[in-house]
Amino acid sequence: MAQEETKRVTKRREVEEQKALTLLDAVEQIAEQAQNSALSEAFFKKAAKPINYIVERLQISDKQAMMLALLANFYDEWNTLSELTEYLGCKRLHLLRYAPELEFLRKNQYIRIRASNNSAPAPFNGEAYRITRDALCAIQHNETFNCPTYSGLTITEFFDRLNDLTQQRKDEGLEYSLFAEEVFELINANSSLPFVGKLKSLNLPKEDMILLLWCCDMLVTEDDGVIIPHDIDTLYNGMRRLYRRQLSALREQQSLLFDRGLLQPVNNDGMGRHDAYELTSYVRNELLQGLGVEPKKKNDNKLLPSSSIVAKKLFYNPKEERSLMQLSSLLEPEQFDNICTRLEEKGLRRGFACLFYGAPGTGKTETVLQLARKTGRDLMQVNVSEIKSMWVGESEKNIKALFDRYRRLVKESERAPILFFNEADAIINKRNENAERAVDKMENSMQNIILQEIENLEGILIATTNLTKNMDKAFERRFLYKVEFEKPSLEAKQHIWQSMLPSLSATDAEILATKYDFSGGQIENIARKHSVEEILTGHSVELNRLIEFCNEERLDQPGHRRRIGF
Repeated sequence: MAQEETKRVTKRREVEEQKALTLLDAVEQIAEQAQNSALSEAFFKKAAKPINYIVERLQISDKQAMMLALLANFYDEWNTLSELTEYLGCKRLHLLRYAPELEFLRKNQYIRIRASNNSAPAPFNGEAYRITRDALCAIQHNETFNCPTYSGLTITEFFDRLNDLTQQRKDEGLEYSLFAEEVFELINANSSLPFVGKLKSLNLPKEDMILLLWCCDMLVTEDDGVIIPHDIDTLYNGMRRLYRRQLSALREQQSLLFDRGLLQPVNNDGMGRHDAYELTSYVRNELLQGLGVEPKKKNDNKLLPSSSIVAKKLFYNPKEERSLMQLSSLLEPEQFDNICTRLEEKGLRRGFACLFYGAPGTGKTETVLQLARKTGRDLMQVNVSEIKSMWVGESEKNIKALFDRYRRLVKESERAPILFFNEADAIINKRNENAERAVDKMENSMQNIILQEIENLEGILIATTNLTKNMDKAFERRFLYKVEFEKPSLEAKQHIWQSMLPSLSATDAEILATKYDFSGGQIENIARKHSVEEILTGHSVELNRLIEFCNEERLDQPGHRRRIGF
């Protein structure tokens, strides 16, 4: 009887101990007893209670429980098998028996594996192991860890899971090949999602698909639609050859992501950057539909009322002034309608296409605005960089829609508005005769549409450009009026100086006009600096100070080296 009572007491004590035990307690006990144990039978007997506790709680084997506890003990660092054998005090070959357990823990996302570039055979080639953030968090809170499910997800859950993987790649060093493997498992388990269906229909190579999803995750979870080399480096960390290949393809615009209309260079005032990329409107509006991603704002071509344009006095050289006076006279409503009718009677085209060309800052854009104000014509402004989408076929649609809308406005308006292509260099340059890439073919197609639209134009189109040497001859023929804007003459510069700075004497204006061959835009910069300094100091600015401003504006003076940065 005494023996039976002793057994009952012992059993009751064991049950109570089990109830009091937590996953964190079990991990600590196993790790402590495992040190220098050589993983002997004696160790497994001694650590039986905490091991069994983990086995029952997580429904894994005793060997899996032991390896999980060991890696949880070193949660803040990566451990190679060689380092683990040193801790355990066992032979390296002995730990080979636990390779299946490690693979099970990896597949069920308890641990992560970081591969090495070492050429030695696995698993002693420098491969390192670490517990996952989610598994550690579950142990810390004494909760059962459930392997995240991949299938049957909503689009929001899909991107939540994708973000978990990208964060593990960034923060936990999830090995690239395993990251890619899990991403594709996520894709294949959710084929019913429209997003996944569209994604698969792109037929992208594995590496391009991973890069696209990396960019999509940045946009969806961080609202960061701009991808720079650092972001790509993070994705390919430890994969230098792949990083260089992908980055080179992006910089040279040879990537399939460009050809399929998924990625494009970031545009700054119509100029494409070669060090920053963004997802196209197709990805934002079609692929990521339903995720709350704001569509990239497109130019809605709203009319700028002529009445809202502020009057500004401009000064021209004699040749420019004659051309602009004739054009201004032509655009006066009664004159314009009369000329259009007469041209139509003669079987000639009714539309007028004009080109303003010349160096930056010579007043091309402001002249268009003042012509619109003077003749009472609203402006339909076109932002070329927004129209020129990299999605194959979309740019052509945008251009056609733009001209369709302009035709409607011409018919509906009492006075035909001016269709204004500002900084049109990107669309009137020479066409690529041997276009092979989809991007080049798209640009040629876009230019052909614009040429045809100008040919059939009923209304007024004005384009401005800084460059004319590379202009396609077909465009040159389409522009009836071509006005070159040269640097202002000495007399014009004097007038501009005094117009911008009314307090400037005629003598000082002559000195500045003679000494500095500035455009109107450059003189305006100096006038603004002058006004800022007057406001800050409360004193009028002397000529010597203006000359300092001029020298700062002129970067090409002898002995002046342009400084980089601040």
